[in-house]
Amino acid sequence: MRRMYLDYASTTPLDPRVKKVMEPYLTNQFGNPSSIHAEGVIAKKALDIARTTVARCLEAHAEEIVFTSGGTEANNLAILGVISSAASSAPLQRGSAEAARRRGVEDSTPLNPPSKEGGRKIVPHVVTTNIEHSSVLEPLRELERQGKVEMTYVPVEPNGIVKAEKIISAIKPNTILVSVMYANNEIGTIQPIRKIGQAIQNLKISKPQNFKILFHSDACQAPLYLRCFVNALGVDLLTLDGHKIYGPKGIGALYVRRNTPLAPQLLGGGQERGLRSTTENIPAVVGFAEALRIATSEREKESARIKKIRDNLYSQILKNVRIDVVVNGSMAEGERLPSNLNISFPGVDTEFLTLKLDALGVAVSTKSSCLRDKKSSYVISALGGGTKRAVSSLRFTPGRGTTKKDIEYATKALTKLVSEKH
Repeated sequence: MRRMYLDYASTTPLDPRVKKVMEPYLTNQFGNPSSIHAEGVIAKKALDIARTTVARCLEAHAEEIVFTSGGTEANNLAILGVISSAASSAPLQRGSAEAARRRGVEDSTPLNPPSKEGGRKIVPHVVTTNIEHSSVLEPLRELERQGKVEMTYVPVEPNGIVKAEKIISAIKPNTILVSVMYANNEIGTIQPIRKIGQAIQNLKISKPQNFKILFHSDACQAPLYLRCFVNALGVDLLTLDGHKIYGPKGIGALYVRRNTPLAPQLLGGGQERGLRSTTENIPAVVGFAEALRIATSEREKESARIKKIRDNLYSQILKNVRIDVVVNGSMAEGERLPSNLNISFPGVDTEFLTLKLDALGVAVSTKSSCLRDKKSSYVISALGGGTKRAVSSLRFTPGRGTTKKDIEYATKALTKLVSEKH
């Protein structure tokens, strides 16, 4: 039985072109890039080329790319690194050699806020949304529980999009970080990152000490369909993940703008400019860079193809499923990834429905695969409609391997199963 895979937002298969460029580094070219012998030099060259390739796709500098083990680690490094840097910084005089040495950056870079002001401890403040990925929300909640940060979770609108104005109005004098995902992994809604970034840059606010509010975006779902040019977006930190873009699992990257204060969370040999110590995974790094290059070059054409497939699936569901379904998140042009369709089927046990579809060869999901132990989606709950809507949702995310025939078969299987329940 042929499988119809409609869960590309969860993970993607390895592109054969990516596999091909990885293969030499899995066998013959196995050197450690930190070694100075010939094998190490070959590995180091591959690492440098991959870093440059990723940087070009983001219109960034090569030294601003830090390779990680995936999106979760990149998000944790961004969040914990910024907070740790703020906690360890001292109120030194700007421009002094000691200040530059302690920050490890140029004298002109503003300091993070001091830990005390007038003898009173300042708790850093972070602004985010209530539909971020768990790898953003969980570290922030843990820091909040420990009393290390003050949090503001800005709610999204019923269409799944946060208003930039609400993000900006949440900023306080002690705000050091704003984190808003580029595109949501469950409902595919695209957040106004560029507008938020521009507003942060233009913000005038009285602060304990002159410093820059850092802006981070989890862009793991974005590269296949959206431009990720960091300067245009106005971000200081940007997260990417290899297995979301037809690259290997276990590899990701964090863009870190020059002179951004960031404390390492993994200590050791000082690889990745000291921000992520461990021997680099050269096969995965090379594969990730190639996957991102392909995604960038094929983005426009593939986006148009996938959108037609997604829209056909949606129209078939509306036509054939005999219950009033609810689309989760905006379907407006430019406000949703072309690959995402998330629908609630009121009164249907969609977890059971997912298993029944799987038995018929159709792979879909009810929520983020990172929420395996949760009964319902907090993202859907954030849109309103109560628990019934959250527990009755299905996510369909077609990809490169999806055909029109796949959609026809999946729709027939879905219609049959839903009809049996009503």
